[in-house]
Amino acid sequence: MSLYDPPAQPLSAAPPSAAPQTALRAGNPVTVLRSALAAERWSEAARVISTTWGMLIEEFPADLDAAFQLLPIESLRTAGGVAAVREIWLSTSIEQQHVVPAQAPTPAMEFADSLMNPDVRHQSLNDLALACAHMVAARMGGRYAEALEHARRVETLSHLVETTVPAARRVRQPLALLQAGITRALASDVPGALPLLQSAHERAPYGRSEYVAKGAAGNLALFHAISGDIDIAHRWLARHDAIPSVASPHAERVLFTGDLARALIAIETLDQDGAEEALSRLEQGVNVEQSWGPVITFLQARHGLVWGDRFRALSWLHRDTDRYANRLGPVSTMGPLLAAAEVDLLLSVGRGDQALALLNRTAPHPILTVARARLELLAGLPDEAVRLAAEVADVTQTSRVRLEGLVVQAAAAMRSGRTHRAREAFVLVQEAARSTGARIPLAGLAEPDREALHTLVGPAARAAERYPLERPMFPAEVAVVRLTNQELLMLRGLASFQSQKELADAVYLSLNTVKTHLRAAYQKLGVSSRAEALAVAGGAGLL
Repeated sequence: MSLYDPPAQPLSAAPPSAAPQTALRAGNPVTVLRSALAAERWSEAARVISTTWGMLIEEFPADLDAAFQLLPIESLRTAGGVAAVREIWLSTSIEQQHVVPAQAPTPAMEFADSLMNPDVRHQSLNDLALACAHMVAARMGGRYAEALEHARRVETLSHLVETTVPAARRVRQPLALLQAGITRALASDVPGALPLLQSAHERAPYGRSEYVAKGAAGNLALFHAISGDIDIAHRWLARHDAIPSVASPHAERVLFTGDLARALIAIETLDQDGAEEALSRLEQGVNVEQSWGPVITFLQARHGLVWGDRFRALSWLHRDTDRYANRLGPVSTMGPLLAAAEVDLLLSVGRGDQALALLNRTAPHPILTVARARLELLAGLPDEAVRLAAEVADVTQTSRVRLEGLVVQAAAAMRSGRTHRAREAFVLVQEAARSTGARIPLAGLAEPDREALHTLVGPAARAAERYPLERPMFPAEVAVVRLTNQELLMLRGLASFQSQKELADAVYLSLNTVKTHLRAAYQKLGVSSRAEALAVAGGAGLL
């Protein structure tokens, strides 16, 4: 069903003096667009595209494609919003010959001084479409900070539409809320995204399109699962599956987030068959928004950690981290999650040095604090592990961070002989696991720690772990070489200079001082020559 009713009378019946905007409000936008293109009224055609782009992409892709082939380049540069719509179209086009530009022209938006001014209220729907176009274009281009600014404008305009526009005309609002929720969720604000996605789901009937409700439910399932609330994610996935799929050129994109959620829920609940079936359907097409690529990489890394080939998972993770680098910056939900997934994989194969090097060069984040606490636990420093885990094991964190932090805290307290604290933490682990439905954090306990905690808490703890793994996720211990900053500097200098004398001159130290630092580094690495030192340090990711 179209988002717009057909015109009550032919477009030619409009009085000659009517302005183009009046004609647009009165008639079918597609008819107006075709007429404007045929008459080479470029500004009118651009206005139609910027205000009805969602409907054109979804229901009339051929007309939109024809419009972009006919519109002069100057119209794309000067008409507000059209360049952003073109960037979205190129990013999602089904046609193989369309290529996403490195930098699509996206002019800055201009808003009225006060959105609550009665004189501009009639523009609220058009402004909402324009803001949404800029937001989606920035998100698809990996410019998350810019997209987040546009998302805030979309929310403001959506509230204005809610209070000033009759319900029957709010057809653009649910889709705008859905896209704003997706944007916030990908741009490191999952808590702010969830209410927007739920609002889009509730208001979907206004949009006269089932795919908004289905898309919102799928995204709610995915981002609740990413946050660690697996039971809630499962309920939203059931709602997603209950909504019939609507025949649409873009139905595949609507279903995609539901499939992502299905795979993550299966992995986090240790359902191997379900996880592998779901992952087999997740081959991302060229016309699917590339922002979902890091999510697929995260799923593959989690699957590899629990059941798959861990070295292969590491290889894919390195490849995709480079591939999606512009989507994994500071304003990114998936950046810290992928870094933590890499640390977990490195620890699982005994590469503690590389895990430590990665943590040292990555910006702080609660999930990475958990990863560092686990490293300290496995490296034989349980007191430091307890301290780090305690920083993130409170109710202000996401369920994922809190549960994993509590698991590390319980094991570390047990190893350091603080049995009372270990018991308290492990009781909280059991409660959190029951309330969220997550199973992986408990499965991450090393076998000696698991047995000790079960003995401490009692048989009920063992009964709660319903899915034992055939292989441990992490070893009981890992070796970690801890070099001082000066020792690291000297080792890295060895790779650049022919002799220790040249290195000493370059860093303004005496030759004896350089030799002292290198001797200490060699001892920690267990080597006796320059060649061995460079080989071992390089393999550990220290250079």
